[in-house]
Amino acid sequence: MKKLIFEGAEAKTYLTEFNGKKAVEKQRNRKKYREKKLDEKIRTNRTRDEINLIHKAKLAGIRTPVIYEIDRKNSVIVMEYISAKKLKEEIESMKQKDFRETGKQISLLHSNSIIHGDLTTNNILIKNGKICLIDFGLGFKSDKTEDFAVDLLGFKKTFLANYPEKTKEWNNIEKGYNWNKRKEVLKRMDKVEKRARYL
Repeated sequence: MKKLIFEGAEAKTYLTEFNGKKAVEKQRNRKKYREKKLDEKIRTNRTRDEINLIHKAKLAGIRTPVIYEIDRKNSVIVMEYISAKKLKEEIESMKQKDFRETGKQISLLHSNSIIHGDLTTNNILIKNGKICLIDFGLGFKSDKTEDFAVDLLGFKKTFLANYPEKTKEWNNIEKGYNWNKRKEVLKRMDKVEKRARYL
C-alpha cells in the first residue's frame, strides 16, 4: 500500500514497502502539455541522471539512499527509507559541528563534480550528527566554479530566508565547506549574489 508523502513539480513521492521493508517510491509525473515522446524522453533521462548522481555520491562517501529497484519505462525509482529527520526539523537542536558537517558533505559533493540543484533544509537529513543528502532530481555533473557557487548560494538564500537569525550557523556551514576550490567558490558566490541584486 502506497501513501503520498510529497508532490513536487516533477515527481510524486510515496511511502511504500520493498521486500517487507519501508521504502520510498519516486515517480516522475507525465506532463500533458508536452508532446508524448518528448515527455517520455525527458522523464527517462532525468530518472537515469538522478540514479547516476546518487550512485556517484555514494561512491564518494556521501550518505544517500540505497536504490532498490528501477522501472525505467515508467520513470520510477524505489529506494531506501531513511529513518532520520529533515534538517529543518532538527535545526533548533543541532550543534555547530553539525552545521560544519553539513558544509563538509556539500563540499564533498562538489569535489566530485556533482551539483545537487536543490539544496534545502528539506533535502538534507540528519541523525546522530550524520548527514544524508536526498532528492537529486534537479542535479547534474559539472566542474564549473559558477555551478558550485550557484548551488551553494541557492542553499544560503533558502537557509537565511527561513532562519535569518542563524547567521552563525550559516557561517559554520561555510567553514565546513572545505576543499581545494573553497576560496574560489565562495568568492564567485559573492559575485553572483551581488550580480543578482542589480538584475
